[in-house]
Amino acid sequence: MECMRAKVSGRRRRSEGWRRRSAGLAAGSLLVALTSQAAGQTGLCAAVAPADTDASVDAMLTAADALTSPLDRPRARGLYLAVLARDPDDEEAAVGLARADAQDGCLALAERGYRDVLARSPGNVDARAGLADVLVWDGRWGAAEVVLDEGITYAPLSPDLLSRRARVARLRGEPAVARRFLAEAARVAPLDPEVREAEGRVFLGQARLGQRVQLFPRAYDDLYTTDMTAAIRWRRLRFELAGQVVSRHGAARPSRSGEVRSTVIDGRPSFGAYHHFENGGWAGGSVGVSAPALALPRWSFALSGFTPLGRVLSAHLTTALWQYRDDRDVVFVTPALTAAVTDTVDVTARYWLTSVIARGADGSTEVEHVHSAGARVGWRATERLTLGLDYTYGVQLERNPTATELLDLRSHIVSALAFVLLTPSLGVDGALSVERRSSVAGGPAVLGPAAEAGVFARW
Repeated sequence: MECMRAKVSGRRRRSEGWRRRSAGLAAGSLLVALTSQAAGQTGLCAAVAPADTDASVDAMLTAADALTSPLDRPRARGLYLAVLARDPDDEEAAVGLARADAQDGCLALAERGYRDVLARSPGNVDARAGLADVLVWDGRWGAAEVVLDEGITYAPLSPDLLSRRARVARLRGEPAVARRFLAEAARVAPLDPEVREAEGRVFLGQARLGQRVQLFPRAYDDLYTTDMTAAIRWRRLRFELAGQVVSRHGAARPSRSGEVRSTVIDGRPSFGAYHHFENGGWAGGSVGVSAPALALPRWSFALSGFTPLGRVLSAHLTTALWQYRDDRDVVFVTPALTAAVTDTVDVTARYWLTSVIARGADGSTEVEHVHSAGARVGWRATERLTLGLDYTYGVQLERNPTATELLDLRSHIVSALAFVLLTPSLGVDGALSVERRSSVAGGPAVLGPAAEAGVFARW
């Protein structure tokens, strides 16, 4: 969930004479306003009466705007209410109050506050931008689109409204529309940091080249994996082309002259197509083929989908079939659930149900099921830097041409992840991992450290 605060408009100057005439009325009205506010809110959305109700309106608004932390917002709310007790039509105080309510999660109360302002002043950019934020946080992207389109008719050159309209288009699976609104926002405000950050999140295509190296003791192969991916968006469709080359070498393999240390190289191209829906979800599938398919599956088929589940949760599901060259198939189902704990922290829980189907020479079929699980924590330190920590335990779906068979390997894997967007169109990512691998057939556990680095370009 992204937080894009509406910018506070300039102060309207009020005379000291008016302040003195209204001070007596304000003292009584403030108590009524605070009581009414507290009656409709609990917890963080309560208000605290200010100590000095005789301060000027500008002073109270300045003080309230500076109280942005969760612990300070009840005092900010009290100051905004004190201003509204003097002048119920003060739009700046009403917008500030609604913004504080939205930041504390009282979305219904914030929406009502913003709509009250817009009913009087439909061209108020701050109120309209704030209302759009609330609607987006509440998952009502269509309503946010209507609010922003109407606002742009009043203020067609507002970067706040244009950037938010781009954000809604991106969430609804329309990156080309988002790019058009961002281009207009950048033309109007080329140095606006929110616009520049949004440009890094909206792209129609991406290409990535990555290399991973994992080293094991003598009994296991060292793994060198090269990944190449390219994705392009067209309207609501996304097409992906990928290639993977896996080189295994270092382990001893039997030969006519005895055991030799040799190399096995597998390559696997794949193609996927996906459709993006208006609710922000997507669904599609991919197919891949390997050659010479000594360790990788000869054919792989996958169906996957993603959908948001309200403001906080989202779900992802992948089902796949891998067909090996020796009458052995693997079917797995992988659900994942992600929770946005805060604006910058998310947690993902994953589960794998893996089934191996083996057909014997006599026509018999054996099926074995194995369970795996993992968790990941991601932290967006800045708009261009994301860090993560991942842990997985379970089966290693690897067919090693030495003596190791599918489902024989069990691993604990801990990984530290990083994603850096150097410019809106260029970035790097990487991971450092440690795997503790063991076999159900017995033998000592081994450690396999791994490092991965990738570079990607967007357009």
